[in-house]
Amino acid sequence: MSQMIKWVLLGLFTFFLAVGGGLYFLGGSAGGNAPEVDWRLLGEMDYITHKATPALEKFNNERVKIPGFMVPLEDEQRQVTEFLLVPNPQACIHVPPPPPNQMVYIKMKKGIPAAFGPIWVYGELKITQARSKYGEASFEVLADFVEPYR
Repeated sequence: MSQMIKWVLLGLFTFFLAVGGGLYFLGGSAGGNAPEVDWRLLGEMDYITHKATPALEKFNNERVKIPGFMVPLEDEQRQVTEFLLVPNPQACIHVPPPPPNQMVYIKMKKGIPAAFGPIWVYGELKITQARSKYGEASFEVLADFVEPYR
């Protein structure tokens, strides 16, 4: 009987070691590792002259993760493929809209369900002007993954 307990304990130890190692190498996120770009950095974009600071320019055409709130641009909210990412829920839809450096135009590679809380968006950041029915954005992200903000 004691031999069987040793084998069970050894099996459990091996299982938990494998799971822990997998989580460590994935970075704890299904979106993978990507540098975070926060709203303070995005706010450094001069949306009148369309000039980015050197700190912001280094993330142009790079895969990043950005936190924020979703404003779907489509009526079909079951599978959202385009939305605006804004820094807070009050910036969603009002007049006047937030300044362009406080909105990111997101294009998903494939549709996702609408999110009603804070999220992380992972994808390639482009410093470019993008227009939507809710206003102009100074940034566009071709996103490959969205997850709840934790």
